[in-house]
Amino acid sequence: MDLLRKIRDTGRVAEPALPRPEGEESPAARELGGSVQVRFVDAGSCNGCEIEIAGAFNPVYDAERYGARLVASPRHADVALVTGPVTPNMAELLRRTAPRWVSRGW
Repeated sequence: MDLLRKIRDTGRVAEPALPRPEGEESPAARELGGSVQVRFVDAGSCNGCEIEIAGAFNPVYDAERYGARLVASPRHADVALVTGPVTPNMAELLRRTAPRWVSRGW
């Protein structure tokens, strides 16, 4: 019980986001009009990219405070984040989802 109380009292420990200079917007905010819904697709990568993506969205780095959010459905996504080699069959399926942007993981 003491641990749960400590967690409740401590709250969020991530650093606050840095303020943006006046008039400067992120490219995502300009193109997509605010927050970015990201659909992550693993096309057979070595799992290194998945670790980095999970790290970006964990409570320490918290990419959601910058407006990026992982979603489960490609229909809700603005961006498809694809990691690994994309086969021709997988490429056709990715094209059918038709997000606004497709980003390749390296």
